[in-house]
Amino acid sequence: MKCFNCGSTLSGSDFCSNCGVRVTVYKKIIRMSNTFYNMGLMKAQNRDLSGAAASLERSLRLNKRNTKARNLLGLVYYEMGETVQALSEWVISQNYDATNNLANNYIKLIQSNSNRLEEMKRNIKNFNTALKMAKRGADDVAIIQLKKVLSQNPRMVKGRQLLALLLMKTGEYERARRELRKALSVDRCNTLSLRYMKEVEALLQREKKNPEKKQKDPIEERQALSGDAVIVPPHAYREPTNGAVTILNVVIGLLLGALAMYFLVTPVRVQNEVDKNNDLVRTYNQRIAIKNSSISELERQVASLTEEKEKLQKQADQNTAQGKNTVSNYENLITALSAYADQKYDNAADALGQINEDVAMDSQVFDTVYKNLKASLKDTMAKNYFETGEEAYDAGKYEDAIAAYKRCLEVDATYADAMYKMGCAYYASGSRDESTKIFKQVVDTFPGTQAASEAQQFVPDYKGGSLSE
Repeated sequence: MKCFNCGSTLSGSDFCSNCGVRVTVYKKIIRMSNTFYNMGLMKAQNRDLSGAAASLERSLRLNKRNTKARNLLGLVYYEMGETVQALSEWVISQNYDATNNLANNYIKLIQSNSNRLEEMKRNIKNFNTALKMAKRGADDVAIIQLKKVLSQNPRMVKGRQLLALLLMKTGEYERARRELRKALSVDRCNTLSLRYMKEVEALLQREKKNPEKKQKDPIEERQALSGDAVIVPPHAYREPTNGAVTILNVVIGLLLGALAMYFLVTPVRVQNEVDKNNDLVRTYNQRIAIKNSSISELERQVASLTEEKEKLQKQADQNTAQGKNTVSNYENLITALSAYADQKYDNAADALGQINEDVAMDSQVFDTVYKNLKASLKDTMAKNYFETGEEAYDAGKYEDAIAAYKRCLEVDATYADAMYKMGCAYYASGSRDESTKIFKQVVDTFPGTQAASEAQQFVPDYKGGSLSE
């Protein structure tokens, strides 16, 4: 499995060993995609093609770069007679992985036979014509077109379903059942085919229970002749004709034949030529429309990929910063534990103080060790923070000194000198209101101490009590 950010091989860790990106969710997505691919493969082996297509489409929604699932989806479409959809999936698969991809072989196999490719195009055109005729109510024409389509592409499930529906409409239930059986032999669990089959079986059962009366032959319906009936023989007498009339009749017949040839045959030929030209124009228009559609689809895919790339890049940047902070916290905790084990408490306290508590650590062990070590090094850490504040105060860096004194009080809230010196730092930085508040807090919290005595000098009128006074 490759990292989505840097492309390196991932290990069993939840972070990429190369770039530090968190890959927990990414691994789950890839596993789910592979699970749906395996389900689709199993269904395809059992001839449940529509179910296999649904599982493979879910696999590709999770991981569009799963070329195995995309190639198998193309094969499923091809088996169902959907050649255009199959080619689309193989072309997309080829764009994602151009080397060692079975999609290359599939595409070459189809493109190598130009006659087969043209035949596929004609089949698609005939199927669309049949569908259009069926919508218009011209069922006979639609049935003829579908028979042509299925003679060239017998695995086309949609064609079988449409033909069965038209046969059901015309009352030919037995023929409709045969077509549905052929469709189910290709795709055993197709819900639409099973629904039509259930309807046909119900109609056939109803027809067996209530058989229609056969119409009588018109010859049988004739009345029998009685003895009084008079049979009149046909009149066979003809007027004799001479040779001139015969020749005239022949000439007239020839003229009528020539006129019929001119007025009947010639317009048909002209119409045939016009139809051929119209078919040629439609073919070129369809090719232009397909190319325009392909260009639009490619542009849409480029825009979608660009947007997705920007989102992934933003997420990767965030995950990289999060991963670096997490790794830094682990390194500081390990350093603190090592120093503590060597009884170098100052070094352990320094390392523990560098841990960023704002970073969310998804580890119970980390939190437990950090809290226990912090409690053990409480005095040392407080002393180190206080000394850091003293150095910053002496250098005139009052904001840094205030931050260090606050960290000291977070570790040990009873450190009176740290609270007093924080008030002095606020006083020196010009924040008189804040310093007065802290000096009063020192007087109230630590009465009788040296820090309280010195703080009293800054608030001589304050006698102690509530800070809100």
